[in-house]
Amino acid sequence: MKSTTEANIQIQEAVPARNKRILIIDDNEDLIETFRTILEMNDFVVLSAHGGEEALALLTDIEKLDLILLDMQMGEMSGPEFLELFEKTQPEVFKNVPVVFLTGMDKIPASKAVGFIRKPMADIASFLEAVERFIETGVGRSQL
Repeated sequence: MKSTTEANIQIQEAVPARNKRILIIDDNEDLIETFRTILEMNDFVVLSAHGGEEALALLTDIEKLDLILLDMQMGEMSGPEFLELFEKTQPEVFKNVPVVFLTGMDKIPASKAVGFIRKPMADIASFLEAVERFIETGVGRSQL
């Protein structure tokens, strides 16, 4: 018979440890909170910025990041403008963290984003699958 401690260890090993860190950059507070709630309920650690300038400042202090969800059309700085500055100011982080556009458009212009997720999202399960896929692969174009 297994001890309680042994059983707990086996259970913990069977549950995948997510705790992946995601930065959401969007000028719409309601959307940030919606995405934050969904992601945190699924064991993601969520950071947020309300625009490109705030995100660039925040990125200087973040030690580990697994994904950036970036609104394509923000007031002060567009998503593509942010990507350009991000690549210039923090090339090492840029090279290692996949960036995914959040957009209402059906297509995105050529950019260094790895793909896009349509908003409003079709359903929560598809959104989470896309997030996982972008974190796991970090490469290739995709959409939701």
